[in-house]
Amino acid sequence: MSILLGLDLGTTNCKALAIERNGKLVARASAPTPTLDAGSKAEAPMYDAEALWHISARLIREIEDQLGPEQLIDALSVASMGEAGVLVDASGKALAPVLTWHDRRTVPWIEWWRQRLRESQIYAITGLPLDYIYSANKLLWHQAKDPQTFARAHTWLSLSDWISYRLTGVRSTSYSMASRTMLFDLSTRQWSDEMLRLAGLPEYLMPPALPSGQILGQVTAEAARETGLLAGTPVVAGGHDHICAALATGVTSPGHALNSSGTAETILSALDAPLLDGNVSSSGLCCGCHTARDRYYLVGGFMGGATVAWLGQILGAESLTDLMDEAAEAPVLANDIWFLPYVGGSGPPHRDPHAWGAWLGLRLHHTRSDLARAAMEGLGFALRYLLSGHQQLTGDTIQELRSVGGGSRNGWRQQLKADILGVPVEVPEMGEYTAHGAGLLAGIGVGVFADEAQAEALAYRPNKRFEPDPILSKTYDDAYRNVFLNLYPTLRPLPLTSH
Repeated sequence: MSILLGLDLGTTNCKALAIERNGKLVARASAPTPTLDAGSKAEAPMYDAEALWHISARLIREIEDQLGPEQLIDALSVASMGEAGVLVDASGKALAPVLTWHDRRTVPWIEWWRQRLRESQIYAITGLPLDYIYSANKLLWHQAKDPQTFARAHTWLSLSDWISYRLTGVRSTSYSMASRTMLFDLSTRQWSDEMLRLAGLPEYLMPPALPSGQILGQVTAEAARETGLLAGTPVVAGGHDHICAALATGVTSPGHALNSSGTAETILSALDAPLLDGNVSSSGLCCGCHTARDRYYLVGGFMGGATVAWLGQILGAESLTDLMDEAAEAPVLANDIWFLPYVGGSGPPHRDPHAWGAWLGLRLHHTRSDLARAAMEGLGFALRYLLSGHQQLTGDTIQELRSVGGGSRNGWRQQLKADILGVPVEVPEMGEYTAHGAGLLAGIGVGVFADEAQAEALAYRPNKRFEPDPILSKTYDDAYRNVFLNLYPTLRPLPLTSH
């Protein structure tokens, strides 16, 4: 029986799992993502590239210990958060700490780009609306902060690429990860000469790009000693975490959408071809290469999970489960409190890192439960606004939302999403669909699965399904259209259009 390994380097946790060729989970391991001290509350923690490699090697060994000596790993693949990456010198040494994907130190480069190229032009090349998070801005930040160290850089590797490099000695990236750099031409699936020229970045920094699901190399003798893998084990190109999860949940064609609830709350829909026209550019949504070959995606998100964690802290909840329980005790629409969930900045259709969050309508009779409920409803309304943008641009009707990530584990929250969005929400059986997707890519790469369709059919198993309550959906629909969409312009002079 073939054993396939998927790794996932997430913002908060690193995970590994092993699956059989029938999609069955046979081993799992996880550990907190190691971080460096930020030094300031205003700055995000950074990562040490060596520590990320060591935790990955440890998780692989833990998986092998669970499997036992009679079961060998036939292939593996790596997924990771997008945008973050490692500056590597000619000898393969990491040169600087890793900025996490949402590190706001790169915000000044938004204006830097605006002075050089229209936002619609950036989108027409890269499929990305101008934002601070992309790898190009991290490279520019490193260059400005320490030009002498930057001059020694030989390659920029995303985190999944970095682990694959440590396993194989091969410097490469996937189309999926290249799509998150703001330096990749989505039409040609090549690095953009124009974007690199405007940024003043040497082309040699960008590694060869290849499709997810293609073998990129084999485990070296040195990596075998550190991980316990057999030397020569195939390593397959993985990809961006959300897009690996989309493969594993069957979101590779129109009709279904993926809702991933981690640090970021995202919605992803699949496309037959890239959408690179001006309408999409102004939407704030991103287009990129799917982990399914010759497929594309549209995705957008906001700091939903980070906002939930912040809520739990400031409201004094002992756990996020307790926070959900308190929210459930309050009445629908939280006794007329409204919450704008932009404490971490706003997402599509108006990306604004300076946007404000707020509770509105507070009175002396309101309780902590009211505050919690209003916050969760506000997050639900923001998610609906995001979903409506997908449907409007693609012309596709989303018939079902498939929900993964830490936020998908709470049934009350999933029912609230279904009621606010007005579409069924389905939670898959297996929770770790990013690592699962990476495992499926490993299987595709070595021919265990004939194609993505066969891999999806084996992998996706629904667990719970939440149908919208017609009465509550009508209440929330009225509140969304008549109140929520009108709140943000009262704080920031940006027009919202009703959907």
